[in-house]
Amino acid sequence: MLSLNYTPRSLVPLFHRFTSKIAVDVEPAVLSGLEQATIKPRKHPGVVKPNHVELPKQLSETLKRIVGDYPAKKIHRDGQQLNSYIRSRHPPPSQEEIEAKKRIIVEEVNAKMPLDRLSMLDEDEGARWKRKREAEINRRLGQRIYSWKSIEYGAYEAIVYAVARGAQEYAVMKRVLTELAQRDENFRPRSFFDFGSGIGTGMWVASELWRDQIFEYYNVDKSREMNEISELILRDGHENKQMSLRNVYYRQFLPAIETQYDLVIISHTLFELANQEQREEVLRNLWRKCDGYLVIAEEGTRRGSELVNEARRFLLNQEQEGHTVAPCPHDVSCPRLKDLADRTPCNFPISFAPLRLGSDHLGDRHTSLYSYAILKKGPPSDTSRSWPRIVRPTLVRSKHAICRVCTEEGNLQEVIFTKSKHGKSAYSCARVSRWGDRLPMSLGQPALKHDSTESPTTEETSMA
Repeated sequence: MLSLNYTPRSLVPLFHRFTSKIAVDVEPAVLSGLEQATIKPRKHPGVVKPNHVELPKQLSETLKRIVGDYPAKKIHRDGQQLNSYIRSRHPPPSQEEIEAKKRIIVEEVNAKMPLDRLSMLDEDEGARWKRKREAEINRRLGQRIYSWKSIEYGAYEAIVYAVARGAQEYAVMKRVLTELAQRDENFRPRSFFDFGSGIGTGMWVASELWRDQIFEYYNVDKSREMNEISELILRDGHENKQMSLRNVYYRQFLPAIETQYDLVIISHTLFELANQEQREEVLRNLWRKCDGYLVIAEEGTRRGSELVNEARRFLLNQEQEGHTVAPCPHDVSCPRLKDLADRTPCNFPISFAPLRLGSDHLGDRHTSLYSYAILKKGPPSDTSRSWPRIVRPTLVRSKHAICRVCTEEGNLQEVIFTKSKHGKSAYSCARVSRWGDRLPMSLGQPALKHDSTESPTTEETSMA
């Protein structure tokens, strides 16, 4: 087991570290605002909010009401197990992956149980030996291939999910959709579609941000019990009470109709699809239904990050033109994932307050890592799209700040900001920006020599 204080070079992402001054041009409007003190550095337009999210009191009370007489300790224990399982999940292995591993195993078994031994055995002994050899191959294959299965949610499991995952997934969607709203202030969605809607966390956030604009909410989840809890939440936990939102629809399968929606979401769902072909078919259908933005979110694990970027690449290659809005300032391959030696996921943190049940003391703040992508139909029109995104914690030191960013060229780059080299405005913005924020500036090419180096801290290595 690797110590958190040591990370082998082969496992560390390469950042381009520039040892000399690199040209930085702060966005003119931002520069003017900073100089005239109409914009504070901590509130520059690249800052992504919120950093900490709590469930609205009404939602929290409703969830507690739905739990009812179920024992809080048991729900808490089962919720911890569910969270651990979800964080450790892999997507289903492809047939190519299975065949490749089987070939390696066959070679290993051949070395231990060579086929030429058959010539020395009679028919019965040869048959027994073949069965033993095949059993050994299957045993090793079973140990090395991830045993995927879909999670089935009944009535109790849906309640456990709501308690264990509701606050976390609400926080993720709150941050992602708030960024969308900040980036496109003119976006006024009239319709909302959520595939894999679960207990409705995406709908909760969308209704908070655009309640007066959205006239239809369409939720699809294969679990009837999930849909029932989602609807019960809209009734404040009372079956006979009117729903707090209008025009809310639930289905267990993707509808065949070609109706389009302004905002389409697929959140924490890709792991539940049986293979790549099924993932692509779902994404193709969702992209056809999208008439504005499509949002993808998953656990911030390596596998979750890979699924998000697989989906992003697939959608960008569809006939209907689209582009990436966030987090990437580009449409090329993710620089973390195209380097096979780099096992670090592309992820971002969000702090949230978990739901408390009775005397259950979980603490006020937990941190979750998530991976996401926001895509939009049509060509890019946002002039700030090229701003570099901070992809690891900013290291603030005496008289300088170190930012690790993803650039519009699709590179990971480390920039050491100082007031003397880059000016007060650029330095003050960099110093207060956090992991997940964008820097409102363009980065030029280095004037002198640079080298590639690994630079994650112990903290970020453990978080990755």
